[in-house]
Amino acid sequence: MKSKTISVLFLSIALFFSITLILVSFGLSKPKPNPNSNPELIIFEGDLEGNQEVVGCCPNAGPFPEYNMTLSEKAFETAIPKEMTEKPLDGNIFMNVFLDLSEHDRGKRKAMYLVQFWWTEGDTEYFIEIRGGDIESNKKTKILTVTFVDVPCKIWINDLPKEPVTVSFNLTRKL
Repeated sequence: MKSKTISVLFLSIALFFSITLILVSFGLSKPKPNPNSNPELIIFEGDLEGNQEVVGCCPNAGPFPEYNMTLSEKAFETAIPKEMTEKPLDGNIFMNVFLDLSEHDRGKRKAMYLVQFWWTEGDTEYFIEIRGGDIESNKKTKILTVTFVDVPCKIWINDLPKEPVTVSFNLTRKL
C-alpha cells in the first residue's frame, strides 16, 4: 500500500512539472520573425525609374509587391503609348537572380538577373521583362547593384508579345 502511494505521488509530481514546463515554454517563446517583413529600398535609375521601399520582395512564389515605376519615353516610344511614359505607373514587381543555363554544357553558369513589372491601364494589361545585367553584391552592407546596359526588354500587351526594345538602367536593392 505504501509503495502504491509513493508511486502515485511520484507520478503526480512528474505530471505537475511536465505541464508547468510546457506552459512556461509557450509563454516564454518568442514569435519567429517573418523574413518577408523587412522593408527593402528598391531603386531604378535610367530607362526604368523608381525609388520605393517595399516589403516582401521577391521570393520565387510571391508576393509581388506594388511598385511605382516610370518608363523612359526614349526607350519605350515605339512599344508603349506616350501617355504612359509621362507618369509613374502603379503596378507590381518581381525580381530575382537566375542562372543562365546556355553556358551549362561548357561547365560554366553565369548568374543573371530577372526584372518583371506589370500594370493595368483601363482594360489593357502590360507586362515587361528584362534578363541580364552585371551583378555586384556587398553582403557586408547588404546592398545589391545590377547594371543593365543595352539589354532587350520583352513587352506583352494583353498577353500578346510586342517587338522588344533596348534598355539601360541600374537597379539597387538595399536591405
